[in-house]
Amino acid sequence: METWQREWDTTTKGSTTKEYFPNVEERLKMKLNLTQNFTAIVTGHGKTKTYLHRFKIIEDPTCTCGKAVQTTDHLIFECETLTKERESLRQPPLKKTNGQSTKKN
Repeated sequence: METWQREWDTTTKGSTTKEYFPNVEERLKMKLNLTQNFTAIVTGHGKTKTYLHRFKIIEDPTCTCGKAVQTTDHLIFECETLTKERESLRQPPLKKTNGQSTKKN
């Protein structure tokens, strides 16, 4: 594990992914739903306006909210357009008991 971490720390590749997962051992403990969209975001290849602008596909990297350039960090942490979605992710998960959903504490 130490060798893997040392290689991860010293590589010049995967800088965006390293921001999300700096520690190899901790990442391996996580249970993640690895979808195409998730992978695109954590590798920095998501179709954000900043990414599309970098390849000259669009002219303006400004987010639709108009507050900043549209990066993955902006979408995840700041974008006012996604406030409702962000808040729903912060809610405790629902637990089913006897066919009914209740908040898990």
